[in-house]
Amino acid sequence: MKKPVALIAILAVLLLIASIAEASGTIKVGVPLAMTGPYAATGENYWKGVKMAIDEINADGGLVGKQLKPIRFDTQDFAPDRVMQGADYLVGKEKVDSVHAGWAGWGQDVRAYGKYTAPFFADDGSQSAVDVFNQSPEKYRNIFQITDTEINQAASMYNVLMALPYEYPNKKVVIINADDSWGMGVGDTLEQKFKDDGWKVALRETVPYGTQKWDHLLRRIRRIKPAIIHVEIISADEVITFFRQFIKGPTKSILSYGYSIVPREVVETMGKEADGIIGEVPTAMPTPIAPTLEAQRWVMRFTTKWGHPPQAGSWAAYSGVKAWAAAVVKVGNEKDHDAIVRVLEKDGYIGETGPWKWDESHVMRAGGSVPFGHYQVQEGELVTIFTDPPTLPYKEFMFQVPWWCK
Repeated sequence: MKKPVALIAILAVLLLIASIAEASGTIKVGVPLAMTGPYAATGENYWKGVKMAIDEINADGGLVGKQLKPIRFDTQDFAPDRVMQGADYLVGKEKVDSVHAGWAGWGQDVRAYGKYTAPFFADDGSQSAVDVFNQSPEKYRNIFQITDTEINQAASMYNVLMALPYEYPNKKVVIINADDSWGMGVGDTLEQKFKDDGWKVALRETVPYGTQKWDHLLRRIRRIKPAIIHVEIISADEVITFFRQFIKGPTKSILSYGYSIVPREVVETMGKEADGIIGEVPTAMPTPIAPTLEAQRWVMRFTTKWGHPPQAGSWAAYSGVKAWAAAVVKVGNEKDHDAIVRVLEKDGYIGETGPWKWDESHVMRAGGSVPFGHYQVQEGELVTIFTDPPTLPYKEFMFQVPWWCK
């Protein structure tokens, strides 16, 4: 009777040893991204950047001698309780040593992950997240935003619309945005910018996610005949259906999709049908030709790995992982979160396009080596036509007047 007991004991010890060995040989990385719901396509963009960075680090021998192990969590629609669940699961239960999100909750994520110490990188693009951070910068020191705010992004959209080599037939604009913090922030900023410059905001409409029938709005738009229509809804289905219904009886309007051009599903679904639409990408990796040789190599690696050029969020998410990893190497211990945060604050990160440096609110402000990129769909793919700031045409790629405006 003693042999089975002894055998069980030996097996238990071996399992414990294996468990300890596995734990000591891996570093858990939290990845809270939308995997279902209206933001899922954008979440997939971020995941490809995170996964590529993790795969490269692991293939190069790991980080401080350990392999990285991503732990995913579906943030769905970023409801505050869901964001908190993600933080408690990833950091509280799984004990991850860094967290890499895309969109993450516009402020509730700062509170959720700020109660822990693991460095948290998010592509919030949110003034509300900045406001929460600024309430208690010391408490939220582990929070790093890898994109400028929606206010500055909308201002950049406006700058490029005014810089297009195109003569507008009038000064009337229509603004359509989703009923979320991002959409409202962009819509409000654009509306004020246009009004300040003497434009007439002939229609401003806030719509819920899931809107598929646009007849009532398009009838009004066709009566208005605006020079610009700006649509800010970060969900592929909505912006695809809007375009397809618009194009049945188009007005001679520049169609600006802002960040709505981001989900890969938009250009994958419409292809050349979408040629002429313009949009904006923060923390941009300009394509098809990148600004530096190292950046071009990155674009080629990404395209080879995933079968298409990088989409918005991919490079930002990738860079967040690499910035954290570089700081861990300097500190020498992934568990010393406070020291890693201090390195990130002091040294920033040197990426494929040059230096990254977070400001006092831990926001990666646009400029220099991390500009806003402004794109137009040409031949079924996103082509960079401007970078901002400052607002400059990008290389030899030129804005093309959409066929429906001719």
